[in-house]
Amino acid sequence: MSSSAETATPEKALEGWKLSRVELISALAGLAVLAFTAVGFLLVPTSFAWFRRISADGFYKRAFLRQDLILAGVFLAAFCLAPAAAAAVGSFRQRWRDYYTYLALLGVCAFLWVFLIHVGRWQFGGFDFNILIETGWRQILGQRPYVDFPTTTPPGFNLGAKYAFELFGTNWDANLYFSAIFACTTFLWIYWLMVVLSMGRLASLVMAFAIECAAMLTLCFWWYNNSVLILAAIFFLSCLAYASHSRSVPVQCSYVLSLTLLSLMKPNIAGLTIVGGVVLLLLVTDRRIQLILLTVGGAAAAVVALAVNHVSIPAMLNSYLSVAKNRGGIGARFGYREMTAFEKHSALFWIAVLSIPLLGLVPRTIKLISQRDWRGVVLSFFFPLSLLVALYGLATNGEFRDVECTVLLAACGVMTFGLRWNGAFLRRLYIAIVCATIAGDLYCGAARIRVYGIGPHLFFEWQDNQQRVDRGFLKDMRVSSKMIEIEREVKLALDTNPGPYYFGTRLDFNYAVFGLRSPDQFPAWWHPGTSFPLSSQTHVIQVWEDHRFQTLIFLKPDFHRDTTGDGYTYYPQAFFDAIDRGYTRDERYPEIVIYRRRTANPGL
Repeated sequence: MSSSAETATPEKALEGWKLSRVELISALAGLAVLAFTAVGFLLVPTSFAWFRRISADGFYKRAFLRQDLILAGVFLAAFCLAPAAAAAVGSFRQRWRDYYTYLALLGVCAFLWVFLIHVGRWQFGGFDFNILIETGWRQILGQRPYVDFPTTTPPGFNLGAKYAFELFGTNWDANLYFSAIFACTTFLWIYWLMVVLSMGRLASLVMAFAIECAAMLTLCFWWYNNSVLILAAIFFLSCLAYASHSRSVPVQCSYVLSLTLLSLMKPNIAGLTIVGGVVLLLLVTDRRIQLILLTVGGAAAAVVALAVNHVSIPAMLNSYLSVAKNRGGIGARFGYREMTAFEKHSALFWIAVLSIPLLGLVPRTIKLISQRDWRGVVLSFFFPLSLLVALYGLATNGEFRDVECTVLLAACGVMTFGLRWNGAFLRRLYIAIVCATIAGDLYCGAARIRVYGIGPHLFFEWQDNQQRVDRGFLKDMRVSSKMIEIEREVKLALDTNPGPYYFGTRLDFNYAVFGLRSPDQFPAWWHPGTSFPLSSQTHVIQVWEDHRFQTLIFLKPDFHRDTTGDGYTYYPQAFFDAIDRGYTRDERYPEIVIYRRRTANPGL
């Protein structure tokens, strides 16, 4: 620290706090907005006739409106409070010490850890959580993805589920611990890259935290969408850092490592980000040979990682291509197309808000063109790439709100606080936007809105959700009374019926819960066109019959053979015909249905 900072008097330090009359009124207005936002948050009712376009579920409607209220209220309050906050930061800057930064980083990591684990133990999503648990459990049993069982999840996600169980034991908390380690590590990585890109320490810390909130804290479990989007933001920042610090060994290592990790993740986001980043970097860098060698090295490292973990690359690519038409394209019946009209408009509106700082590109690019600074023009193309990644993620991933916007947040943060291509007004506006997105994402994660989307009442409940599991795989989770009852009935069914057992949709996690072997050569979850190609459905049903399960356990549907929900989701008629030929139905349990294999059944 400088000597002037050491000898700064309290009077000098307080000079930064002096506010004009307008700034003081603005600050008071910001505090009033925060108060009104808090009151409005509490007063949003659970049942009213308005806004039926959002949902017929009053509790979801309340959560949706509360989140929008938080976004609007915090945005207005932060915009009004920005001058006062800047004055406060300026007054403290003179007395700031480096170890304060380290303590702040440690504090954020502690918050990420506690939030992820605490919130991640609340509510159970009986479809997506099955995918995560089954993928990890099958690998613990020695089954290899793409070879011993069909799956289309990326190898990075699969290996994350596997290593979580290997490191922390086969329990739900294992994936939360792994997610927390991932969040803390990537938070520090993003912070460092932003500092390299000439962003201030405070701006870097806040932006890195906002990115983690957008992806990791909105879900609070290990998943293939939030993990790829965090790594996409890191690779994007690594490309920007390489463009201006190509001789830096740490920056080169960041580029190679982020490329390697991103290559193992979900191919829709990974492919677009890698291709766009590498092509633009080749055009902008003056060290192309070095870049090519580093890129080849990153790709080679990904291949080595797959080989070390016994992942078959041909089988993996075949699995991706087999469902690409159904899930990979913008026209696929998934993601954006499955949202309600209100959710679509809301998502597009918020991406438009997050993109406002990109407006600063227009005068900057015009100036660069007039100066014939073609390298600068190409560098500016990185920032529209971030918007393209967000829109493509919205179209194909099936997530909602900020999960898709990590690269966009990173790009606008660098533009605003690093390159300073935006003026004072856009900078103030973006500060308000970032504060709003952090607050909205924390509420989204705490309310478990993402888990609601997996399946209300299967097993998400808005009110009855505090039943604590006291032992076993799900120890310390807080779930609904319905789930507690279902698990009790499943245990009784296993105790009174012979194996091998087959668990229907939304009950697949019970293989891991009860330490049973999952069926090999059978998909980790049943979703034709997603977990395996539609063309393979007949073969998969034959594999199911060849296993000769003695007992089948399904969730009891509201209507017999309701193929659109509950325990029979996505099953075709041919599957029900196979059950009718070989099994007798037992409906004595309130929440589950048991099918017992007929003793004399030569056809099977």
